[in-house]
Formats: sequence, C-alpha cells, structure tokens
Amino acid sequence: MKLKHVFQIAAVVACGTITSAQAGDDGLYQDVFAPNTSFIRVLAPDQNFAAIGTTSVDDIEGSISSYVNVMPGEVEVSLNSGSTTIAVEPNLHYTVVVPADGDPVVLTDEISASPSKADVSLYNVSGEADVELYVPRAKAAVVKEVTSVSGKTIALKAPLTLDFEIRKGGDVLAELPAIELQRKAGLTFVLMEQDGALAAFATANSYIK
Repeated sequence: MKLKHVFQIAAVVACGTITSAQAGDDGLYQDVFAPNTSFIRVLAPDQNFAAIGTTSVDDIEGSISSYVNVMPGEVEVSLNSGSTTIAVEPNLHYTVVVPADGDPVVLTDEISASPSKADVSLYNVSGEADVELYVPRAKAAVVKEVTSVSGKTIALKAPLTLDFEIRKGGDVLAELPAIELQRKAGLTFVLMEQDGALAAFATANSYIK
C-alpha cells in the first residue's frame, strides 16, 4: 500500500485535541476525577459519533475521542455501526477500536500517570501487521509488534521532545517529527488507512467527566 502524506494533529501537547464535544473538558489529567472510576474512549476512523454510557461524543476529531469518565460496572458504547458493552473494572483505561470491517475490539490501556514520565500509546488500525514505534535518536523501537486492530502503551521519560517513526520491519511507514512528551500526560499515535493509503497522526490524551 502506498504511503499517504503523514498528518499530525496540531497542539499535540499543550492543549490536546479539543472539539465541540469536549466543551467543559477537565483537561489532560485524570487526577481530577473521583477515585476508583475508569475511562473509556473510542478509536473509530470511519465513525463520526459515539455514546459512552450517557455521554455523547458527536465529533470524533482525528478518529479518536477523549476518554470519558465512567463508574465501574456494565457500560454500553454506541456507534453508528452498532454497540458493545464493557464490563468496566476500577481504575482502568479502555480504548474501543472500531475497524472498517469486523466487530469492535476493546483494549485495556496501560496508563501509568507517572509524575516523571509520559504515557505513549501506538494503535494500528491499518491492515499492516507487526508495526513499531521507533525513535531515530535512540536507534530503537519503544513500542514493538503491534498487530492490526490492536495497540500497546508504554511510559517514557519526560519532559522530552523526540522525532518518531512508525515502522514495519526496516521500512518507514510514517514520520512524526518534534513530538513533545510531558510528565503525567499521555500521547496516542495512530496508524490508519485513508483513501487507500496509509496515514498517521499523534494527539494528546484528553478527558471528559
């Protein structure tokens, strides 16, 4: 598959990705929320609406929503294409990945919220298998073997500004330069297909009560 021009959502770190659905957003950090609650977001490149519990997200900018704060228990996630129910446990982060074909996949994100690190996630909603998030300065992959319709999260030292690449084997699929990592904050990288080509973006994690 050909590589489309890589795009990067603006304001990756300082203000996050703020949409009209996020008016009243409580910011990038989850420590303003009640203890033992959890968080759900939707990654849905072909959708423009989601309802997470009783919270509607009607503008999924860049294909990914904010995390919505939810209580533990059964939580329904509704989309244009159908719905799924998550058995939510306390103090966890979930991402519902909605592929172009097939049923939604619920992933648990390993969010640490470390005071000295940034949480970095790579999601692969393309048809490519075993992609990785690579840091040229370190000459190393920091997230490895992310299969199609899946994701992984790690914590990296922060604050720091790094260039990133999404690779498969030794081939560069996407370049995302000058990404700023902040302490106790999260970033999400996504590799997807758009108009028959690969595209990628990075965006700051954000939260809605």
